[in-house]
Amino acid sequence: SVRCNHCGAPLDVAENTRFVTCTFCNSQLEVKRTENSVFTEEVARIARNTDRMAESLEVIKLQNEIEQLDREWDSVRGGYESKRRGKGPPSRAGAAVGLLFAVFFAIVCFSMAGMASNTGAPGIFQMVPIGMGFFALIAAVMGTVNSTKYQTNRSAYQNRRDELVSRLDAMKRDDA
Repeated sequence: SVRCNHCGAPLDVAENTRFVTCTFCNSQLEVKRTENSVFTEEVARIARNTDRMAESLEVIKLQNEIEQLDREWDSVRGGYESKRRGKGPPSRAGAAVGLLFAVFFAIVCFSMAGMASNTGAPGIFQMVPIGMGFFALIAAVMGTVNSTKYQTNRSAYQNRRDELVSRLDAMKRDDA
C-alpha cells in the first residue's frame, strides 16, 4: 500500500502512475519506485529543494567569478609592478612629480644646449642635452599614461568586484 507522505492517508496508485493528488489533503505527490518499495514525495518540497539548489549554484557561480576576477587583477597588477621592478603600482602623485621633474630637467638640458650653441661648441655638445631633455619628457609622459591606465583598470576591477560582492551578500541575506 502507498501512503501520502504529507498526511499518511492511503493512496490508490496504478502501476504506471507518476504523479498523484491526495484526496484527503490535496497534496501533489510524485510516486517513486525502487525494486522493493513504492513511496511518495511532495512535489512542492521537490520544487523548494530544486530552488535551493539553484540558489546555491548561483552563490557558487558568484564566488567563482569573484575569484577569477581577483586572479585576473593580480596578473594585471603584477604586470605593472614588474615594469616598475617591484616598486609597486604607479600612483597619480608619483606620475605628477615625475612629470614636473622631467619638465625641469628638460629646461635645464635645453638651456645647456643653448649655452653650448652660443659658445660655438661642437654639435655633439648641443645634441646630447637636447636628446636627454626629450628623453626625460617622453619617459615622464609614458609614466603618466601608465599611471592613468593602472588607475582606470584598478577602478574598473574594484567596481566590478564590489558589484559581485553586493549581489553575493544580497543572496546570502535572502537565504537567511
